Amino acid sequence: MPPFRIGLYGCGNRTVEILKKTVSDGLAKVTLCYDIRPEKAGQFAEKYGARACSKAELLESNEVDMFLIALFPAAHPDALLETISCGKPIYIEKPICSFMKDVRRLVPILGKGYVHVGLSYDYIPVFRQLRDLVRSGKIGELLAINLNWLDDGFKKNMTEQELENWRFQPETGGELTQHYCHCFDWFRKLSGDFRSIAAVSAKFHDNPLCLEDIWDFILTQKNGPHISMHASMRNPRFTLIGYLEGTAGSLEYEWNDPSSITFFPGGRGKNSGEPIPVENNIPDALEEFIERFRAGKKPVVSLSDGIWSVLPPIYARESARTG
Repeated sequence: MPPFRIGLYGCGNRTVEILKKTVSDGLAKVTLCYDIRPEKAGQFAEKYGARACSKAELLESNEVDMFLIALFPAAHPDALLETISCGKPIYIEKPICSFMKDVRRLVPILGKGYVHVGLSYDYIPVFRQLRDLVRSGKIGELLAINLNWLDDGFKKNMTEQELENWRFQPETGGELTQHYCHCFDWFRKLSGDFRSIAAVSAKFHDNPLCLEDIWDFILTQKNGPHISMHASMRNPRFTLIGYLEGTAGSLEYEWNDPSSITFFPGGRGKNSGEPIPVENNIPDALEEFIERFRAGKKPVVSLSDGIWSVLPPIYARESARTG
């Protein structure tokens, strides 16, 4: 089967990461490159043996089988609305948007194209395995989800150039939207749509950014489970740890190097749990996207999933603001 031809809408570092395995394996090749910075499109065209082009050329071309969109988050809604009518499958990086006004713009195109959103926890072994363990009934009915996102990302005395980094601009939604959207998507994959959220945040005196230092969330889901999440940019290390509680036991987990899962059957008391080896045989997201499209299967992470993943951040900010 010939390589799937990819048209790039945006030529940044994340684009390279998404393409790496699929292009290396020969499943796909880049044919056209568009970026708002023509010199960047030229660099990518040279890197991938492709051709730099204008936006109009990209959208009208018969040289591509799909679009890969990876941009500044605030630019994602416009790019998706521009490409959806072309009738080609679209892989778009997360977050799908940052604000409610853009959610409202995207809702009308639900179901009108083949769109995969780059939320990654379906492609991180420990989170994919935990999802499968819950679905298999390993801990019975799921009652509660806990996650602690501990990050050492805060940096004092940043330079003016560092402060101008796109990640620190309010249009990105900050860590709350950029990164925690993965968590909210995973929560929803575990036990369904959200019903409510309450949130508080803190920003300390030595933080010159628009981003918050600490968040705490309580969410409820329509199916009943209760979610608690703590997120901090002030921890001395980076790790994600938590537990899933059910009627027949619990699963404690950590995403790190190495990652771990421990099963505690009901009635375990103070005794140690049973380690479950973390399986690392996980497909590449872009490769699976292409294979599922060719097979006529739905994307693993749909546009609907992408929209649901940014709703908790939007409402968390409102909850924190209003109390």
